[in-house]
Amino acid sequence: MSTMISPNVNASFIYHALKLSDALKKNTESVIKKHGITAQQLQILLLLANDPNTIFLQEHPQQKPLMAKEVAQALDVSRANITNLLNILIGKKLVASTEDDNDKRRKRLKLTPSGNRLVQKAVGLLDKKNETILSGLSQKQKESFILTVRNCLALLS
Repeated sequence: MSTMISPNVNASFIYHALKLSDALKKNTESVIKKHGITAQQLQILLLLANDPNTIFLQEHPQQKPLMAKEVAQALDVSRANITNLLNILIGKKLVASTEDDNDKRRKRLKLTPSGNRLVQKAVGLLDKKNETILSGLSQKQKESFILTVRNCLALLS
């Protein structure tokens, strides 16, 4: 016998948000896979490019290049996971690790010239695709969505 679950706007909201997240990740992957990186790797590159659209950089403005622990915090992944992801990007010569000016034990992360070119190309391709996808929404709807997401994230933290 199956359990009857009543319609619930809160549960539906969560399922819709998860479905949207999955669809957006797949969309990003479809655009960037030909460049040999994943959506998660692109997120790292965008953080290192100081993309003002990233939530982490909006909430934590940076004066210096990021360190691995900050990238891990931004992506909400473990240090071990971020180390593996960064090693891949360093191996592809998209990211370089440099010593901090004030503390030589700290390593700062920077995009290489190849990393910068890839970010510019990926952002251009994604901007075109996103413009097409979001063309059916008004500016007010987009701004309202951003506000709703911010409010949800604040409630979850």
